[in-house]
Amino acid sequence: MRRPIATAVLTALLGLLPLDGHAADDLRSSIAADYQARLGPLFRWFHANPELSHREFRTAERLAAEIRALGYEVTEGVGGTGVVAVLRNGEGPTVLIRADMDGLPIAEDSGLDYASSATQEDIDGVVKPVMHACGHDT
Repeated sequence: MRRPIATAVLTALLGLLPLDGHAADDLRSSIAADYQARLGPLFRWFHANPELSHREFRTAERLAAEIRALGYEVTEGVGGTGVVAVLRNGEGPTVLIRADMDGLPIAEDSGLDYASSATQEDIDGVVKPVMHACGHDT
């Protein structure tokens, strides 16, 4: 199974942490368990439910709910379907992460058990298949 880029980056960063062997193993195990229990199913939901650009209403709603549950201040509807989340954790540097969440009007033929079978009306009123084909979720 392919994991999102964020998981790969987090795993790679583990090598930079000044941890002893047991602490690093515990952290790796914790990340893997969290992925299996929470992030994996969430990734599969987003992959199976793509929406076209400027029509990501369910996607934005789900994303906002997920990050709000983590304690972030969430503003929805930015630019139409955008979501802004802020975690206030004191003084110091600010980190910005930007991500796309739209799908493309392409039928998915990946064979994945969570492959998209979604269709959606485009801006011209034509119903088209939709999948994540831009690499947003690879």
